[in-house]
Amino acid sequence: MLLKHLGILLVLLIWGCSLMAQGDGPRSYLLNLTGLWGINPRAMHLNQNILPAGNILVKEADINVNVFPTTVFHSFGIKGRFAQVQFMFNPANASGRLTAIDPGFPTPVLKTKGFSDGFLGIKLGLIGAPALNAIEFGKHKRAFSMVTYLRTWYSGTYSSKKALNLGTNRVTFDIGFPMAIPIGKDGKLPFWLEVNPSVQFFTPNNDPSFVTNADVSKQQALFYLENHLTKNITPKFWAGVDLRYHYGGSLKLDGEVQDNKINILGGGISAGYQLLSFLGASATYSGILKGDNDAKSDMIRLSLVFAYINMKKLAQPK
Repeated sequence: MLLKHLGILLVLLIWGCSLMAQGDGPRSYLLNLTGLWGINPRAMHLNQNILPAGNILVKEADINVNVFPTTVFHSFGIKGRFAQVQFMFNPANASGRLTAIDPGFPTPVLKTKGFSDGFLGIKLGLIGAPALNAIEFGKHKRAFSMVTYLRTWYSGTYSSKKALNLGTNRVTFDIGFPMAIPIGKDGKLPFWLEVNPSVQFFTPNNDPSFVTNADVSKQQALFYLENHLTKNITPKFWAGVDLRYHYGGSLKLDGEVQDNKINILGGGISAGYQLLSFLGASATYSGILKGDNDAKSDMIRLSLVFAYINMKKLAQPK
């Protein structure tokens, strides 16, 4: 009977991958099973004045971005601790208007397509995050957990001859400490509070876009805090609210700091449903609640999660 109902857990407890500034989304930081394989395709539409990769603010821009990030992941154990590896690739297209720094440049409608930045990542349990197979996980009491989340973002499609690019022509290092906190006494349909304080560091772009008139572009570290409060309304359906904060990330062009620091409070609503034992779906709408430097961003995100675990192998007597 336990194995029969574990399919519900497989999908309800796996959501994740981000487009940097938009965050990973709800149900990304809950403790998961070992031996789990999955793929998480998403479709996101954004209207914003932040470049497509999600962390460079351009006040004069008006950009529409369509991205389709897809993450492949596998969960396992390392010395009794939960671990998960991820790989994300990110097909995308974008169009918009981008006012050049030099008034002599025209500002036509710009278009580009290819890939936005993707990542390689690993999660490793720190507190309350043991390595549990499906049977052990089904018996595990919900409790506080914390993992460390390390990602290396690689550049997507880029050309310095273009004013608008999907990639960033650099490497981004991302370290976070996601926490999952159950709230209330309802063990079957609990509230979950997820909190992820994170920071991103960037290598230089030694061939920046021609519109910058610069030889080297650097970006200062960017701090962000992602929060989600969700609840299962039924065993298959959950809903919640999202809140995120970003601070920092000013550009330095040839050593001169630009006036484009990110100081943004964003929020949104999300909901998800288990369609089949191995397939779940979710949707999110979010926007900026308050931000400096005329920051704007509206996002619609649709997500599917396909999950697989060999239940027959677990059911075999030892």
